[in-house]
Amino acid sequence: MANHRSIREEQELSLVAVPKRGEAKPKAHEIPPTVHVAGIYGANASGKSNVLDALRWMSAAVKYSHIHWQPDAGVPREPFRLDDTSHEEPSFYEIDFVFEGVRHSYGFEVTDREVVGEWLFVFPHGRPKRLFEREGPQDYKFGKSLKGELRRIEKLTRPNSLYLSCAASNNHPYLSSIHHWIGTHIRFATQNSFDEGVRFRFTQSLIEDPGSKGAEYVSRLVRVADLGITDIVLSKREIDGFEKEFISFIRERLPDIPEEEFRKRIEQRPLFIHDYSGKPRPLPIDEESDGTRSWFGLVGFVLRVLEEGDVFLVDEIDSSLHPVLSSTLIRMFKDPVINPKGAQMVFASHDTTLLGTMLENKLLERDEVWFTEKDAHGATSLYSLVEFHPRGDENPERGYLQGRYGAVPHVNFQEIRSLFAELHGAAGEPSASAETGPPPESQYA
Repeated sequence: MANHRSIREEQELSLVAVPKRGEAKPKAHEIPPTVHVAGIYGANASGKSNVLDALRWMSAAVKYSHIHWQPDAGVPREPFRLDDTSHEEPSFYEIDFVFEGVRHSYGFEVTDREVVGEWLFVFPHGRPKRLFEREGPQDYKFGKSLKGELRRIEKLTRPNSLYLSCAASNNHPYLSSIHHWIGTHIRFATQNSFDEGVRFRFTQSLIEDPGSKGAEYVSRLVRVADLGITDIVLSKREIDGFEKEFISFIRERLPDIPEEEFRKRIEQRPLFIHDYSGKPRPLPIDEESDGTRSWFGLVGFVLRVLEEGDVFLVDEIDSSLHPVLSSTLIRMFKDPVINPKGAQMVFASHDTTLLGTMLENKLLERDEVWFTEKDAHGATSLYSLVEFHPRGDENPERGYLQGRYGAVPHVNFQEIRSLFAELHGAAGEPSASAETGPPPESQYA
């Protein structure tokens, strides 16, 4: 979904589904079918999170460049840092998406100082049709089908601001809708404590009206996860100094929300009701397990994403969640009854059980599995399992752990043993057991 040249090679995360054997390929004028789930695997520090962060940064740039980037502060990008040239080269971002039944392609290139390229094309009949194209900070071309005060917006667009962002700030009807989709319909779930707090409060907002459908659905999704919880209620509490600072921080960024309403949300906390010998026992959220808190924070976003047909990016989907719950999320997005609007989830994970058949009969197809691996220079490569041709009965989990697809850490166990031999003052060389790379195949036979 996103291209990022600052990782040295242009790598593209494509969610276009690969036709199965016997299926006809889509015609040139047709929108190709897409997958609803994509999982990214790789060793620690291989760049999995960076793939998601690239799309997150792109969405934020579209949303905020005109209103939050200071005129004389350049572009707050983060180029590849491990070589001597990437900081001088532009970073490239591009996304293909379907809006109102028509394929669109939007992208831009930026340096530390300014926007050096920006474009928006549509494909109404399978062929590209330019809406606008920007070469350099101030050289614009507009398609005949794009109406509105285009030249006036051009004059208002700063060198370090995106034209799409400026157009939305000046109420261009069509470009505002494109801006809104990219800026608000791509949602994120990371292990960052601030992001976790945002998700938690969003789920909480759905249960603040006890009679609402949102409260019912959240409660049901928490109950079916087999967490020992029978109900969720809200209680009022005193807020501490940190939370008062948090309110001020959010108020600066969301001035449209009345302070009284936001304070009310912070003062309320959910209590999770457990059944103990037939008696209800409430527990506050901070006394629940990490898995319960993680699931509670996710279900609110999942409900909204599935309702709106959004794109959901989840980093470390397996963090604190049992594999059965992680696989349940994947199944939800792949189920046409649960996901009739075609919402998509892209997740990063180390949980290899999601690749195999232990939990589900082929939970992930080959075109739903991606890998990240760093080269000798530290640059990330992104590639799909589709590029490999495993046997029809091969278990992808086993193949991945055995290193057949790359993207696994190579650990020199002999070096570890030597280190501890020195630490403990052992005499002589430790016995040979130089395990490097993935475990032997027999371990997973």
